[in-house]
Amino acid sequence: MKDRLKRISEIQEEINFKELFTNPARLFGYTYFYFLIVLVGLGIYFVQHLNEINKNTIPPFVVTDSLNAKKDISFALPVEIPPVDVFKLSEPTPDLLEKGKAFYNTNCSSCHGETGKGDGPAGLVMNPKPRNFTLKDGWINGRKISEIYKTLQEGILKSGMPAYNHVNPEELFAVIHYVRTFAPDFPKDTQSDLQALNDTYKLSQGKKSAGQIPTSKSLTLIVNENSEKSLIYYGIIELLNQTTPYNSLIISKEKFAGFLVNVITAKMNETEFFNIIKINPVHYGLSPRINFLNEQDKKNFYDYFVSYNYKKV
Repeated sequence: MKDRLKRISEIQEEINFKELFTNPARLFGYTYFYFLIVLVGLGIYFVQHLNEINKNTIPPFVVTDSLNAKKDISFALPVEIPPVDVFKLSEPTPDLLEKGKAFYNTNCSSCHGETGKGDGPAGLVMNPKPRNFTLKDGWINGRKISEIYKTLQEGILKSGMPAYNHVNPEELFAVIHYVRTFAPDFPKDTQSDLQALNDTYKLSQGKKSAGQIPTSKSLTLIVNENSEKSLIYYGIIELLNQTTPYNSLIISKEKFAGFLVNVITAKMNETEFFNIIKINPVHYGLSPRINFLNEQDKKNFYDYFVSYNYKKV
């Protein structure tokens, strides 16, 4: 019994919170319970919100199928480049240097700088920096004439160097000679180098290519053109369904309307109009009697149908 009373007394002393103020060191004994409660609380929260915590917030990366990717053709101007003599243009002349300087100042100095050190105003924000022509190192295609020509012809995509394959080769040789004045030690091309350059780009044959526009743009133009013609066609049909002074001369409204659309869009004059229909007027939806009209009546017929504003109908 005494042991029990002694144990109760010890427990009372143990849970005597007033004692904490006189002996603060006892607080450390309770830190275990604090951490245990916090960990249990965090565990319960984690279990209850498992879906939200583990939700993938990074959008998935979808790889585009390059085989099925649709790529339109690019816009290109028509090009007509005359043939040149590579061997003759490989030697600098005062005339070539003057042309090269003019070309360089117009197209190159904004990036490469007026003295070729790669310090042009447009090149300040470029990474990598534009080529410094006064230095030997770092030339991707090389420093020979044939190698610089390759750079100008094809461009260098990763460094932002555009291609000048639409420019007359003589101007490219000219600017190459001018660039090579920025340093005294550019290497010379062999006859084999120049022959390979000529063979690669067919410089002695010249080049002629038609211009092109993106397919999407051309389809838009075709649709718009046909839409314009449709307005005119249905305007003509609407007019022919009404009473006109020339109803008796028209035997097929559809044929005549189709022919008249081409006359209006091609802007044929009166002479061209009657030269076409006089051979076989029935083919164009007209009665053969139209060929027997006098000149004034023909003029009135032409003016009546061609000058009418069918878009308003």
